[in-house]
Amino acid sequence: MLLLGGTLLGGWLMQRRHHYLPWAATSYALVGLALGWQTLMPPEELHRWALVTGVMYLLGAWSFARGIAGYYGVSARPLLGAAIASVVLGTMYYYSQVEPDVWTRLYWLNAGLGLLQLLPAPAILRRGPAAGWLERSMYWSYVLFAINTSIRPLLSLALGRMKEGDSAFGFYWMMMLGITLLFVLLFAVLLLAVTVRDAMSALRAERNVDPLTNLLNRRAFREAAEPRLRDRRRGPWTLLVGDIDHFKDINDRWGHAYGDRVLQTVAGALTQQVRSDDLVARFGGEEFVLLLRTDLAGAEAIAQRIRAQLSEEKNLLPSSQRLTISFGIAPIAGLDQLAAALAHADALLYEAKQSGRDRIHVARPAI
Repeated sequence: MLLLGGTLLGGWLMQRRHHYLPWAATSYALVGLALGWQTLMPPEELHRWALVTGVMYLLGAWSFARGIAGYYGVSARPLLGAAIASVVLGTMYYYSQVEPDVWTRLYWLNAGLGLLQLLPAPAILRRGPAAGWLERSMYWSYVLFAINTSIRPLLSLALGRMKEGDSAFGFYWMMMLGITLLFVLLFAVLLLAVTVRDAMSALRAERNVDPLTNLLNRRAFREAAEPRLRDRRRGPWTLLVGDIDHFKDINDRWGHAYGDRVLQTVAGALTQQVRSDDLVARFGGEEFVLLLRTDLAGAEAIAQRIRAQLSEEKNLLPSSQRLTISFGIAPIAGLDQLAAALAHADALLYEAKQSGRDRIHVARPAI
């Protein structure tokens, strides 16, 4: 448990936005230390340190509840948890210092641990399993964990009616430890799997997404276009290449902060005017490329809507200057034509710029 706690802490250092990982790591560390301490302690000394190990177990249980609650975005109800822990510690003090009774103490401790770990359960169970196999695995693991936690006080009560020499005593004790270890390993694996998956997703996003506009970059555009263009049944496809007019002047006159705002505004207009199956990318500077699942007329209509939306941005530039963009539109029939179609659309864009900007030049349909 100490090693797993350290591993979860390492996962948090890798993905700081997972705020539930330090709580899970704290839980594993506290419970692991308490178990190790009790294992090395002479049996006759257990009652003397029962309150100390009890605090570690209870704080570890609530830390686990806090971590699971943080994963699901619900509350671990700390005030109620403090009240439960106070009652349990008071009872443990009595049955360890005043009238030592290991089985009564064990029963109250397990009841308290169960209640603390179940604090976020109602809110989590109301949410139901989320999409994704890792999320579903986490949810149903927690459901099984909640069931196990609910029956543990009953098992402790059954143990209290047995003598240490009974064969059933050893069976129940090993079963409880085995089930605990199973859940410890299961939750550690799931939490680490989520962390690794999110780290890979973040790296993939950094590799594929333009950080300023959140659009695909050139590499990601080509990778995403390949499977679409291979399937000729999904066409027709059209390439639309756009370039912001007088963008260098915007940067020179009003600064790069204005330029960044313009790029983000154009990116927003592009994504709002296309469908979910279309691709929108920033190839660099002020140049944008769209792969649209439509014919030339449909692509031209989309370009017109983008121009109209941008022209309504009255307060984007000083002096109410209107923002304009030029487009070149070319058809593409398959993956093998990607480079040629990009060059064709780019040439049409150049013609639009030479013709006065704020224009759309469309390839002539094949006869």
